[in-house]
Amino acid sequence: MNRIINQIETATLRMNAKIESGEFTTEQIAELSKKSDMSVEEYVIFQEKKSLAVAMGKLTSDEGMTVYGYLGNTPDTFNSQPFPVKAVLTRLFAELLTV
Repeated sequence: MNRIINQIETATLRMNAKIESGEFTTEQIAELSKKSDMSVEEYVIFQEKKSLAVAMGKLTSDEGMTVYGYLGNTPDTFNSQPFPVKAVLTRLFAELLTV
C-alpha cells in the first residue's frame, strides 16, 4: 500500500467532485496550483527531508520513490504536476518539516 498514491487518487476524486458541483472552477484550481509552485530552495529541502523520512522509516522506500518521481530532477517537474499531486506533496512537505 502506497499512502502517497492513495492520497493523490483521493484528492483527484475530491477535486473533480468539487468542480462538477460548481464549488470550484477549473480556473480557481489553476490559480491554486500556481500558488503551490515550489522554489529551488524548497525543492532541495523537500528532497532532503523525504530521504530522511525514508531512512527513519516514516515513509516506505516505495513511497519515497513515488515522491521522488513527482518531484523530478528540478522544481519545474513538481511545478508542472496536476493540482492534486501538488496538494498532497505540499501537505507531506509541511509534515516532514516538523520531524
